[in-house]
Amino acid sequence: MIHFDGTTAAEPEPTVCNRVGCIVPTASDKFHTMALAPTITIHVPGPLRTYCAGAARLSISADTVRAALEDLERSQAALYRNVCDETGRVRRHLNVFVNSDNVRDLNGVDTTLAPGDVVTILPAVSGG
Repeated sequence: MIHFDGTTAAEPEPTVCNRVGCIVPTASDKFHTMALAPTITIHVPGPLRTYCAGAARLSISADTVRAALEDLERSQAALYRNVCDETGRVRRHLNVFVNSDNVRDLNGVDTTLAPGDVVTILPAVSGG
């Protein structure tokens, strides 16, 4: 900005307004962009496909296994109820894998997910 006396000044920061009020940014303000959660695939085994309209795979965005399960709770409630109990824990007779690793050997449901990861829900198998 050029003043009438020939001196210059920095351009003022734009004012951000919404329905609540206006914000005038200062030089010390730091703005962060939120990264999108990675897109992952959930592989649904045959016995559980009944609860998600027969889908063998579901594609969702989630940062952790917990976030993926929370997404299932919102978008595929019947499937979620068959994967997690009323406390939100994965049912004991199911195993959850991220790629080829059982989440019990990683950070449990707090295991971090990366783009392209495959979360597989498998019924536990036992016998002699």
